[in-house]
Amino acid sequence: MNSEKKNIDTEIVSKDTEIVKCDGGQGDLGHPTVYFKMINISEIKCNYCNKNFIKKD
Repeated sequence: MNSEKKNIDTEIVSKDTEIVKCDGGQGDLGHPTVYFKMINISEIKCNYCNKNFIKKD
């Protein structure tokens, strides 16, 4: 049995993506808008809400 939890807060982005934006979703209940550079990396996590951004082909 696989006990690995799937993070529902994951966004798959194109392999060509260089910058992603996160505002926590939820309108006024989100967090300040932050931008993350994804140059030469394939995965990054928002330091406010822990949303994962993953590059895929």
